[in-house]
Amino acid sequence: MKKGVFIYSNFDFSVKNAGVTRMKYYAQAIANTNTSVYLVSCSTSAINEQAFKEIYPNVFILDNNTLTSSFSGTYTFIKNLYQFSKKATQQQTYLFYPSPLVYLEIIAMYYLKFLKKCTVFYELNEIRKYTSTFHEPMSLARPMYSVKKLIYKTTFSAMEGLLRFYDGLICISTAIETYGKRFNSTTIRIPILTNPNLEKEFTNETYSNAESFNIGFSGSIHPIKENLNNFFQVLGRLHKSGYKFTLNLCGPIKKAHQTELFDKLAETLNIKTITNYYGNLDAKNLSTFLSQQQLLVIPRGYTPQNNYGFSTKLSDYLDHAKPVLVTDVSDNKHFIKDGVNGFIVPTDDNDKMYEKLAFIIENYDEMHEDIQQRATETSRQHFYFRNFHDSFHTFFFNFKSLQENKKNSRCNHQN
Repeated sequence: MKKGVFIYSNFDFSVKNAGVTRMKYYAQAIANTNTSVYLVSCSTSAINEQAFKEIYPNVFILDNNTLTSSFSGTYTFIKNLYQFSKKATQQQTYLFYPSPLVYLEIIAMYYLKFLKKCTVFYELNEIRKYTSTFHEPMSLARPMYSVKKLIYKTTFSAMEGLLRFYDGLICISTAIETYGKRFNSTTIRIPILTNPNLEKEFTNETYSNAESFNIGFSGSIHPIKENLNNFFQVLGRLHKSGYKFTLNLCGPIKKAHQTELFDKLAETLNIKTITNYYGNLDAKNLSTFLSQQQLLVIPRGYTPQNNYGFSTKLSDYLDHAKPVLVTDVSDNKHFIKDGVNGFIVPTDDNDKMYEKLAFIIENYDEMHEDIQQRATETSRQHFYFRNFHDSFHTFFFNFKSLQENKKNSRCNHQN
């Protein structure tokens, strides 16, 4: 029987970002000779066999599509997706990747789940009502901002009521898994997937300083979400103590945040001359950047969003066989063992961060080879997408058996 998994969202699956990369690894983990996976953006374009491009064996992406955010266009998209799925496969499963386009979620739930009685799953990758927790709090002094934030939190709090209607939830962290099970008992955790065997391509660019210890950070550069304000404070103290290092960063950043971090804070802390920002790099240059750092950092502090989320940078860092330094937030402690395959410090503790950085710089030559080897082993053991093939197939195509087993287990326990 030809099976199909249809992963849909209003995101453009042809671009490169953390969510798209994760869904592509999902697709590779699921696909086999009897199961095709289709990555489908909410689009006004035709949905037929000719509209798809095969990007991996039995993984297809809707090519040259025209994204839509209109209500009528969204409804038409869901109808077209359903009609195509019935023609292309004999057994269908749908996975919704959440997005700010709320009515896509509502329309899809109504049409696919309630009207057509399809099997629909949901990727619960964040608690959306908490995604604004690193922004400024509501205030009477900023009425428009406060009203928008209130609407945002209220909307996504209400949307949680739909979670119980999905056939199952896929979660990225243990905290979200526990949260999701409050609404839907058929919930599994799939961590940040990667491919440690992927051959990396490099450029001739230089993103490090050969005369100092290089500390690297990649990804979205947000002062509060990534706790970079505090991290810069620690680096200022480290520099004042005489440690020779360079901080190298790359990734998207808002102009206001760039001014705040690099022009003001770094200048005040006297680390501007040893702080380099290289822009938002493409895949080859990003691999080059990561390979040239001696230590890669994820210094996140505690926020509800960070607690429930899980930084996808971790698998990228480990794939490049570099020592990583993370804080004890979300699931980091389940994968990083201090001094074994990386380093971990308490969240929001600048003193511990300072001590750990000083220790790493002083002892790097003696430690880094063993830690890098274990980092690679961690990536292969915990995050390699091929390890999750059976889990996905059981979840997507045998979920009714799972639900029945859970029901029988509860009955036996009660008896």
